[in-house]
Parts: sequence; C-alpha cells; structure tokens
Amino acid sequence: MTTRRAAPAKGTRKGTIRMIKHVVFVQPKSAGGNFEYVAIPRQGMLFLSAALKQHVERAKEGATRIANWVYDTRIWFEDKVGRLDVEKDLKGVDLLCITGLINEIPRAYELARKARELFPDIRIMGGGPHMGMLPDEAMKHGDFDAIVKHEGEDVIGPLADVLLSFPRRELPGELKKFGGVAFVEDGQVVTTPNRRTIKSDYVELPDYHSVVGLTPQTPWAAGVLETVRGCTENCSYCEVIQQFLGYRMVGREVEWKRLEQLQRLASDGLIMSSAQDGRFAVFVTDDLHPPPSRAVKFRNERMERVKGWKGRTDDMFMICQTRAELGQDPEMCEGLRSLGMEMLYVGVESNNAENLAAVRKRQEPGQVDSDLRSLQQWGFTNVAMTIIGLPHDTDEKIMEMADWVKTVSKYQTANLLTPLPATINWDLLPPLDDDGSLLPPGKIRPYEKYTGQRLVHYDKRWTMQESEDLYIRYTDRLRPVDRLYQRIFQRIRNRAEQGEGAIPQKVLATV
Repeated sequence: MTTRRAAPAKGTRKGTIRMIKHVVFVQPKSAGGNFEYVAIPRQGMLFLSAALKQHVERAKEGATRIANWVYDTRIWFEDKVGRLDVEKDLKGVDLLCITGLINEIPRAYELARKARELFPDIRIMGGGPHMGMLPDEAMKHGDFDAIVKHEGEDVIGPLADVLLSFPRRELPGELKKFGGVAFVEDGQVVTTPNRRTIKSDYVELPDYHSVVGLTPQTPWAAGVLETVRGCTENCSYCEVIQQFLGYRMVGREVEWKRLEQLQRLASDGLIMSSAQDGRFAVFVTDDLHPPPSRAVKFRNERMERVKGWKGRTDDMFMICQTRAELGQDPEMCEGLRSLGMEMLYVGVESNNAENLAAVRKRQEPGQVDSDLRSLQQWGFTNVAMTIIGLPHDTDEKIMEMADWVKTVSKYQTANLLTPLPATINWDLLPPLDDDGSLLPPGKIRPYEKYTGQRLVHYDKRWTMQESEDLYIRYTDRLRPVDRLYQRIFQRIRNRAEQGEGAIPQKVLATV
C-alpha cells in the first residue's frame, strides 16, 4: 500500500483549502481459513469508508464540522492481500480503524498495539460484533482511542473529526458527547448510552473502490448485495440480534442502486464472471424470506421487491440465505428462480427436535426435511448450515444427521457450538484454555481456536481434542461448501498469476 502525507485539497466554500487525512480500515486475517471471506467481501468496512466520505459531502452542503479536511481511505482485507506491515503500510496514516470476527481478534489487538508503539500520534478506532460487545477487553488488550458499539455509519465521521482534532488527553471530555462509544478515562473504561438505531441504508452504496488490491487481475469472486439488517428470530447461538437490534429492510430504490453498482463492478472486471455465459455471482444478505407465519408483512414486501428486480439481475448468478420455510411458498420460489437465484444457504442447524427447542430455533425436523426437498424440486442448490455439539447430540446422532443432510442438500456447512459475545452461551458455558483445560479467571480466551472446528467450552461429553476428532469425522461424511471456496480461491490466485479475470466454467459448473 502506498501512503501519502497530508496535503491540501480544494474545498467548495469560497475557495477554502481542506487538508487530507489518511485513513486505513483493516479486516484482520482469519484464523479459521474462511475461504469465502477471501473470495467475497464483507461489507462493514466498505460501508464505513463510504460513510466517512458521505460525512464530508454533507458538511460541504452546509453541516457544521470541527475539522477542515477530507478523508482519503484505504480498506485492507488481510485474507485477500496478505498481512498489513504496520511499520511500512501505516506510515503517514492519521486514523486506523479495526474490526474483526471472534477468531480474528488476537490479530486485531496486535495491530492496535503495534500501531501505537510505532506511531504514538496515530488515532485508533475499533468496533464490530466482538469489540463492540466487549469494549473493556478491547481496551485492555489493544490500544484504542475509542470503541464503537453496534453499527457505526452514523458516528464514524463526527468521531473521526474529534479524534483528529484534539490531543489525546482531551479526548475523554469530547467522547462523552457521543452515544454508543467506549473509551478510557483516568484508567477506567467508560461506555456511553447507546445511540438510536440507524436506517439500514444510512449509506446507500458500499465503497468498493477503496479496497487495496482490487483489480481486474485480482477481482472478487462474487459481489454482495445487502438488502436487510437484523433478524426476525431469537436463536440462542446467534449474535445478529444484539448487533443489529431489530429487522430493517433497505429502501427498494437502494436495492436497485446496489444492483446497478454490482453491474458496473462486473463490467470493470472487479467481480469475476463465468467464462461461458458471462454471469457473475452475487450473495444477497441477509434472510430474504422470513417465515410467513411470524413475519407476513416482511414476506409480502420481499415478494413485491422480487417483482421489482426483474430485468436488473439478468447477468447474475444469485445466492442468498433463507429459512427452510421458503419451500412452502411456491410464489416466492418461482419469483426467486426467475431472477437467477440459484443457491440457498438454509439454516438447518439440527434434525433433532430437542436440540432445536433448546436453541430456540422455531422449526420442526420433519417439516424441514419436506421443505428442503421442495426447494430441490424447484431447482435450487441447497447449502445446509448445521451445528453439532448441541445439548442433545451424541456421536451416533451426529453421524446420522450427516447421512440425512446429504439427501436434502448438495453442500453443507458445519460448526461446533461456539459461544459468542452477546449470546446467552457466552456467560453460561465455561470457557476452555488453549490446552483444553478450564480457562483461569482473568485470562483472555484463546480466540484463535474459535473457528467452529472444536469445542472451546467445557462439555462433559467431549474434550477439546475429542471434539476436533468429532468435527473431522462429521465433515468427512459431508460435501463442505468450504471446499468449493477453496477451489475458487485457488483459481483466483492462478488467474491473477496469468493476468486473466474470469472464473473457469468447470469451477462454476460444480455449483
């Protein structure tokens, strides 16, 4: 990455000069492989970068500002372009913003500490589903000026202005004016009351063009279309409910704009296309089909939007996450198929009724079986998402689920039950140390092991090592979708070396 020193930029009011401040957003390298993250961009940093630029544009239109500058942003996905070299890549950078999923957190804390050590004057901001829920831990093990809770598009601009306008000793007094942030004052972590929930399309278009290393030679394997935030459900293992607080659909016109943006990116070669038919893959997030018995208005609204997508997705191979109940809705199935919806990630979790009740997953195994077979008949490629190590699991029942789930899905995902911040399991399940013993009080958890491939909490049925063996035996019976991503990722690397930019049809054909 090339960095630059602050330079003047022309403003819009009476010829004023605005200084450029350089901002780097970092998504740390995953400890769990997570090949889909290499091939498909997570959206958080893209929206935050766009929000920072949107903040400046709104200021030009007359909003008050503290600082007289604009922001030059870079977004660094370590899983895509390699580890950031703090000494080299942060030279001349004014603000570092770091997020991370749970197994990326050790690297996130390492980046914050190293950046502060080498560049004492840099400002460092953290956030995301882990740090936002555990700000005390983040402040203790990282070296952050501020941690943002929940979504950050509404606050990142004003917060960046403050962080870069005041000396560090004066920041606590200024940060108290913000809702939903954490900071250190007099050696104690202070967390302010939450801000009001923002519109899900507070920022309309993610900032793909600030991604480091995104070129026609090293494109994304797929685009991402965010259509909703939150969830209508309350499953005990999931942190989405606490992170996004409610279920909010983006505006219809915003969906159209995002579809058009993806078309432009594909046309510019920044999203791979099929060498045979020219289509490119798009992941649609998140649940497109809330269960109609509990969310009729959302289902009906989505059906109307499906009709409005006609003609806007002709060049797309579409993938989405949904509930199995979609199989009970012929109208929605027909509408999605007509748009080019090909692959469905379906939250199966377990085929054991007692397990589903224990984790508050409101579905019945027999109906799920019927729904998945119906979706297959509609021509969808099912990816069944499963969790093992649930309260009523045994080795035998887990292997029986492996045999069953292959009959109702072409691919599968597999995770051992893993406690996440903001879920009931976080405090309920005793955490294990790196060696599988109980974690001593006050010691940070070994987050590198929180990949879903082993138990990281005490369970009388399996030790940590036994659970690793269980995971291998279970996935060996499956067709894990990760293996598909591995092949695509390898193709991306090969195409980059050859200077080409299309996914070979024989890879897409495996879908």
